[in-house]
Parts: sequence; C-alpha cells; structure tokens
Amino acid sequence: MKTRIREDESGVSEAIGFILIFTIVILGISIVTLYGYPVLADAKINSDEKIMEQNMIVLQNDIKILTRNNVPYRDTTIGVSGGSVFVTNSTASENAGGEYFTLTYDVNNIITFSDMYYPGSLEFVSDEGTAVVSISNGAVVKRQQDQEGSAMVSDPRWFYDESEGTLVIFMTNITSSQSMTLGGIGTIQMAMLKPPVVHDFPDSGTVEIDYFPNPDDDYSRAWSNYLTGPYVKQEGFSMDTPTGNPGDPDIYRLDVDRLVIKEYTVEILGI
Repeated sequence: MKTRIREDESGVSEAIGFILIFTIVILGISIVTLYGYPVLADAKINSDEKIMEQNMIVLQNDIKILTRNNVPYRDTTIGVSGGSVFVTNSTASENAGGEYFTLTYDVNNIITFSDMYYPGSLEFVSDEGTAVVSISNGAVVKRQQDQEGSAMVSDPRWFYDESEGTLVIFMTNITSSQSMTLGGIGTIQMAMLKPPVVHDFPDSGTVEIDYFPNPDDDYSRAWSNYLTGPYVKQEGFSMDTPTGNPGDPDIYRLDVDRLVIKEYTVEILGI
C-alpha cells in the first residue's frame, strides 16, 4: 500500500505575498522621497522668499514713516526663515566698493554740481534658495544669486510733476554702529537721528543720475526699468546705452524746471 504525501504550498504563498507587499511599500517610499520631497522643499523655499518680500516691504514702510511723518523711532518684529538679514552700513558700503549713485544737476543753468550717495542696505539672503531681497535707497529690489537680472518689488518715493516740471528725489542712507545679522525671530529697531537735508533748486536744467552697481550685488535692471518706465512721464528718463564694461554706470537724464533733493539718514539701532 502506497502512502501519498500531500503538498502544502500555503507557506510559499505567504512569503511571496509578503515580498510583493514589502517591495510595493519600498517603491512607494522611494518615489515620495525622490519626487515628492523636493517638490515640498521647493514649495517651502518659495514660501519663505515670498514672506521675506512682504517683510521687506513692511520695513520699507517703516522707513517711509520715519522720513515722511518725522516719527523719530520705529520697531518691527519679523521672522526670518530659510536665510538671514544683513545690515550694510552706507559708510562700509563706500569702503567696500558697494553700489552708489551720482546726481549731477545745474543751478540757475550756470553752476553744475555732482553729489555721490552710498545708500547702504538691509538685505535678505536665502540659505536654501537663491533669492536676495534688499532695501536700498528707499526701494525694495530682488535678484537671484549667481544670475543676471533683477526686479523692483516696491518703488522708492521719487516724484515728477510734469505740469510744473518738478522732480523730487529722496536719497535714503542706511547706517548702523556695527555689523548686524538676524536669523529667526527678532525686532528691527530703526530711528532717524539726524534732521533731513533739503536742497531746492527752482531754476534747474538737466538732471543726470548715474547708477554704479556692486558687481556682486547688481540691481541695474531693476533701476533701469523703474527710471525709464512711466513713473516720471510716459517716456521716463532718457538712458545712455551702457558699454558693458565692469564698473561702468547706467546713465539717466531728464530736463526739469525745478529739482528738490531730500537726504535722509536712517540708523539701524538693533536687530
């Protein structure tokens, strides 16, 4: 009499099922890690940069309140995520070869003056992304690290009354007693400790503005789009074509009947 051996394959089926399910789980985790996480990281970086743009506009408004309403002191608490905010003193900017403006104008169509302004800046630099957002000479400007081009996020307080031929320029310098850096949550304290210096030339002529960029922190395109746009009149300033040589300025000219220059110095007391 022969004995039949009954084969039981249930254990094999369970092992294969476990391997298949484990493989699917590992593949799912890998796909999320390879494709989903970078998307989430980019979304976070973009969100941090947008938040810092809004924060810099808030700080710009604080500077406007100091200079326009003669309020002596302002402080604002902001959160800095994904980077740091740096204060560049206007004096340090001059010594380090930072960006500056020259303003050339006629008085009574006889005497020509030329003034130089190093504005300094409050600047956010992203650690995880490539954005750089700066408050410079009353404007909020933005660029990408290691790339050409820039954009003006919020305009400065410059005005032109075409009917009267009057141009009003606010030159705003940012200064501080020492180097300052903010990462995380902090309060930026600022004050206008000096009274503004106002120059009023009722019989002016051609006004020339030269913008000399910092080669490592260049906002030429932002200022070009602003000055040649419709902010003063339909055609804006006339612009000389730059030579493209490093250090050469962009030159803007406008004929006016009256020129008013207001110089403000805003000191960053702490961050």
